[in-house]
Amino acid sequence: MEDDTRGQRRVAAVPWADKQTRQHLQVLVEGVATLAGFEQSSLTLRRDDHFEVVAAAGVGDGFVGTEVPRESIEDDLAGADEWGVWRFVPHHRASPEALAYSHIPDVTPLEGEDAWHPLDLLAAPLHDDQGRLRGLLSVDSPRDGRLPSAEKLEVLTQYAGVARTLVLLALEREELSEKVRMATQAREIVRRALGEPTLDAVLEACRSTVVSCFDAFGMWLTAFDADGGPARTTSFVMGEDYVVPPFAEIDDVVIRLAHRYWSDQYVAPFSRSNADQPGLPREDAERLLGFLDRIGIGAVLFVPLGVGPECLGFLVMTRVSDSRSWTDVEIDAARDIGRDLGRAVANARQLELERAIVDRLRKLDSYRVEVVNTLGHELRNPLFSMSANLELLNTGPLDEDARRSVAAASRGAARMRAVIDDLLTMAQVSDPNREFDPMAVDLRRVVHDVHDECHAAAAAGGVTCHAELPEGPVRVAGDPEELHRLLTNLASNAIKYTDPGGSVTVRLATEGDTVVVTVADTGIGISEPDQAQLFREFFRSTNPAALARPGTGLGLAIVARIVGRHSGTIELDSERGRGTTVTVRFPAYTGELADDVVRPE
Repeated sequence: MEDDTRGQRRVAAVPWADKQTRQHLQVLVEGVATLAGFEQSSLTLRRDDHFEVVAAAGVGDGFVGTEVPRESIEDDLAGADEWGVWRFVPHHRASPEALAYSHIPDVTPLEGEDAWHPLDLLAAPLHDDQGRLRGLLSVDSPRDGRLPSAEKLEVLTQYAGVARTLVLLALEREELSEKVRMATQAREIVRRALGEPTLDAVLEACRSTVVSCFDAFGMWLTAFDADGGPARTTSFVMGEDYVVPPFAEIDDVVIRLAHRYWSDQYVAPFSRSNADQPGLPREDAERLLGFLDRIGIGAVLFVPLGVGPECLGFLVMTRVSDSRSWTDVEIDAARDIGRDLGRAVANARQLELERAIVDRLRKLDSYRVEVVNTLGHELRNPLFSMSANLELLNTGPLDEDARRSVAAASRGAARMRAVIDDLLTMAQVSDPNREFDPMAVDLRRVVHDVHDECHAAAAAGGVTCHAELPEGPVRVAGDPEELHRLLTNLASNAIKYTDPGGSVTVRLATEGDTVVVTVADTGIGISEPDQAQLFREFFRSTNPAALARPGTGLGLAIVARIVGRHSGTIELDSERGRGTTVTVRFPAYTGELADDVVRPE
């Protein structure tokens, strides 16, 4: 790590991950530098075919975002000395390529064999469970000017383990966020197509109708896939005894003709007496005639199917004898049917593709829930251990700098704990396989409980909290714990973003067969652009006053999922500087549930 940069550095145009994740990683590298006795530290993560510095402590501005070639890091690690989980490259083995992307401290090395040289490299490679190199935790410039002792190396080893856990969580969070962002857009498209017929249904429905309409003996229809090749073929003949012909024998000829004839909007009446057709060489015509003879067909009407410029397949209507010619009226009608069937095939193909996406998204949802649950539970144990050790450190004799470092690490652990808890809740309410068994819930009692629980936080922040409740019970059908979490998130958000002297009011009322909960505050408000994304996972407001207050970016996303699970709606009315009002509406309890159960005292 350096004061002047060697070579040409490339800096990433877009910061890695979201701001909160970067803050967590920044806390990590600052803790490594402070508690392990180093002036500088950095965290480098792999992005595609290169690595990028995503967090650093003790270095000048501009180092974060530096892109490092993958080969440079892999070459350094291959030639490094193994110090447990850490890798050490002494200055005399440092490669010019690595130095070109490094920060070199402007210090004079001490005397002695254990003296640290400014060109020395000490880094811990961070691998995932599949053994892939995902990142690198590096330290530089020990405060005592010496190579780390066994005690310091033990501290560094512990931090390398924490760094691996944090890095894998950050990578999974970015992937899931993108995977979640990504899953929401696809579902919106697919929802509109549910209940529509499949391609098989389209082919099945048209078979006998087309045959009877054209007084044909039989037909076959082939729908193309996205690459223009045969995807589905269905056939039909009048009568009971029927053996499906080997249509694939002539696919190369008829597929080529279908694409050409759709472009020309040409329908071909083909038979032995009418074998001279556009774009059909004599040898291919003889192949087709031989095939038709073998299956007992004397004449066909070949109709291309498509939409716009795209050919989507072809329809072939058959007759046993060519004694009866296809009339001009039949040819014109067949051309129109080719367009209509083309639209039907296009719609059905799109619907099948969307259904496949739905199935994939459902599997992705299940996989995401499983991954989040596993990660959350696996991270809780090391996080508990880390927090416990930090508490022990805080009880011992520490100087002011060390106490500040422990406090910073404790705050980071608390933020991690909040993220894990919210991730687990988000996975729970998003689980497509989780049963929803509603009961009658007295929402008046839930609001009362939430008001009592949030009162202390409101008083600590100088915020006045009111609850306006009707005299009698107000029941909805739902899950009492989820409804409690929903209202807690809304109330705590309102308190958090309201300045001292402000107020938060929770109102509960009924409007006909609808129960209405309103949470209104006099806080900092939300801009219109932010409101459009407010219920998206991991979104944080662009308002600097809001960003200064801690949060995981999952609270309102959890609210939206719970509202959806309860067949409710949520509305938001806000403006920067004048406060926010959130209105949630639920269907009132109709008394159709088996038991009238309320949330216990």
